[in-house]
Amino acid sequence: MIYIELQAWEQRKFGEIINERREKTKVENEEILLSSAIDGMYLNSELFSHFRGTSNIGYLKIRKNDMILSAQNLHLGNCNINKRFEYGIISPAYKVYSLVDVDADFMHAWIKKGTTKQFFEKATTEGASVCRKNIEWGTLYNQKMDIPIYSEQQKIGTFFQCLDNTIALHQCKYLN
Repeated sequence: MIYIELQAWEQRKFGEIINERREKTKVENEEILLSSAIDGMYLNSELFSHFRGTSNIGYLKIRKNDMILSAQNLHLGNCNINKRFEYGIISPAYKVYSLVDVDADFMHAWIKKGTTKQFFEKATTEGASVCRKNIEWGTLYNQKMDIPIYSEQQKIGTFFQCLDNTIALHQCKYLN
């Protein structure tokens, strides 16, 4: 059992804990093509039977523990920490960020909690239709969130990662 002794959390602007990276591919198929969905990161081939573009030159390079935001579906919760793949490429329709002084497992747990979708929704305006919303990036980056010190982030992130692993193990046992 993991015990967590909490200290005071501090409010930080969302934009202070992320650093956008726009490292683009220069050659075709430089890395494996990935997709970000509401429930996680996938090989593009796991979600689609084909590549929908003519080229992946200019796609964004991502690394393990990067944060990926969907500029089109952020209000629906399409934000992920890449916990699954060491490297890959993703459509330039996404935004890719490295985390700044924030534990990746902690951020993964924060992203997947229910109230985070509301956090993202506050930074959107209605777009071309009710289903499409535009992100006001300045508003998003200036929104504040509560964050513990790094050592507590690690404990919290480890706790939720263990919980996710336990759930996955029991799901596998149940399905087999």
